[in-house]
Amino acid sequence: MTRLAVVSYHSSPLIEPGVGDAGGMTVYVRALAETLAGSGVATDVFTRSSSGFIEVATIHPDVRVVSIPAGPPGTLSKDRSIDSIEEFLAGVTAFAESGSRYDLVHSHYWQSGLAGISLARTWDVPLVHSHHTLARVKNGSLAPGDAPEPYVRIAGEQRVIKEAGVLIASTEEERHQLASLYRAPRDRLKTIFPGVDHARFFPGDRGAARVATGLDPDAAILLYVGRIQPLKGLDLAIRALEELSSALERRVMLVVVGGASGPHGRSEEQRLLELAADLGVADRVAFAGPQPHPRTPDFYRAADLVAVCSYSESFGLSALEAHACGIPVIGTDVGGLSHIVADGDSGFLIAERDPSLFAARAKPLLSDPDMRDGFSKQAVRSASKFTWERTAMEMLELYECLMSEDLPEVCTC
Repeated sequence: MTRLAVVSYHSSPLIEPGVGDAGGMTVYVRALAETLAGSGVATDVFTRSSSGFIEVATIHPDVRVVSIPAGPPGTLSKDRSIDSIEEFLAGVTAFAESGSRYDLVHSHYWQSGLAGISLARTWDVPLVHSHHTLARVKNGSLAPGDAPEPYVRIAGEQRVIKEAGVLIASTEEERHQLASLYRAPRDRLKTIFPGVDHARFFPGDRGAARVATGLDPDAAILLYVGRIQPLKGLDLAIRALEELSSALERRVMLVVVGGASGPHGRSEEQRLLELAADLGVADRVAFAGPQPHPRTPDFYRAADLVAVCSYSESFGLSALEAHACGIPVIGTDVGGLSHIVADGDSGFLIAERDPSLFAARAKPLLSDPDMRDGFSKQAVRSASKFTWERTAMEMLELYECLMSEDLPEVCTC
């Protein structure tokens, strides 16, 4: 295999995670492409251009991000971007005709999958697809007041499931969801865990990290890293903060790294600010905004504990990054978090969205240094199992099998 076409239509790997619709998937696409380059695979990542012009950015000697104009210039919500798929397809096809040849297409998220179906047919190559999140899973555990995912997305996901050669699940739970909720054939499902960059995310000096981030050197810091939207359930952490504020001898802070995302992101951020004020903890909640991904390890290392409060979570990349930095995690027991967090050893997973239970689990990790150190060591051990090198190796084995076999089912064993 020499050249891979990756379709990441709605989210460019050039955008920092935590900005707009960019999140864990953005990290995944870029890290996988850069790691595959070490095995001699060149990758073109096709994404929608917001400038209105075609742009080619080289982010690694063998990785290019090709931004294709589609729809009106500027930011386009995920709900509206489906209308510009045909224009995007025409642009990708024209770009390839100028001299690029691809051995396989790997699409990410359902809209990219729809584009991937056409591209794989045009080029007569296999199609691998990663959903990252699923509409039926999200709709089954909506945050109060959050809008359900529309039928057009469910229908689009169903079509991609039918047409793609192999579907990648990030966890066994996601594999089961694809089979049970969408009737995806199990012999076309392949579980490949994401990784983490251990050269960037590793334990470090907390004092130095607090100086680098400007955080209070003496406070107990509960950290959240990710997008701000109802799905992420940050109100649980704020309600728990109220109880922790009176339960700890030192000042406790909730630091939020990330920006508003989706149609309800701004209103959710405002709701969280109002909730913190109503509970009397507004001075203990700091919104640090989106941060460049290379800077997030400093925030992890500055924290005592990382919170993941989502209503649903396909994998939980921020939990993995936190663990790689030696930081325990407290989270809701959803999605792939149980693959990362060893409940009672490297963090705590709670089955109910109960602020009192959340605070009770968080308190000892914020107040007992010996307990926290033990959890920290276990967190590093847990994270060590996940590497992008392993992810890339398993993915490349799958790609090359699909290129040589007529039946994709042969490649998922």
